[in-house]
Amino acid sequence: MSDPLAAEIDGFLRARRDEITILGSRERVWDLMVPSYWKESIAVTLELGEWNLRAAAFFMRAPEDNRAETYHLLLQRNRRSGPWKFAASEAGDVSLEAVLPRAGVNEEELDRLLGHLVTLVDETYVPAMKLGYEKGLDEQVRRGGPGLDQPPPWARG
Repeated sequence: MSDPLAAEIDGFLRARRDEITILGSRERVWDLMVPSYWKESIAVTLELGEWNLRAAAFFMRAPEDNRAETYHLLLQRNRRSGPWKFAASEAGDVSLEAVLPRAGVNEEELDRLLGHLVTLVDETYVPAMKLGYEKGLDEQVRRGGPGLDQPPPWARG
């Protein structure tokens, strides 16, 4: 890689292959899967530009129930979400986005960025799902399926 910062990011990600799965990469762009307790994994894209590092992560599909309340919860979380901000697409799907100035990107900051993402997702996923998919979750529990009050199957020991 001709960009020293891109090489540093690539080295950071490759050194953490036991935690982070690199799905693909091309010059200054990385598609990743980062482990999460509640979601099992979080799809993340990092893109290093001329002036900044942009990060985007999928959070959830558009809520089916309580849309206003669900988006309100996510907007409230934006107040304490660090560099990550919840955003909605035109279809209503929810993602998390962060922008760091290029000058501030180093291994410690990348570790903090991804760690903060996992914490934010794990703290927000259950309340957002309970609001956004209330009827579907109730039906799932009525049929004997798991609810969100138990650990997810992949987290059970």
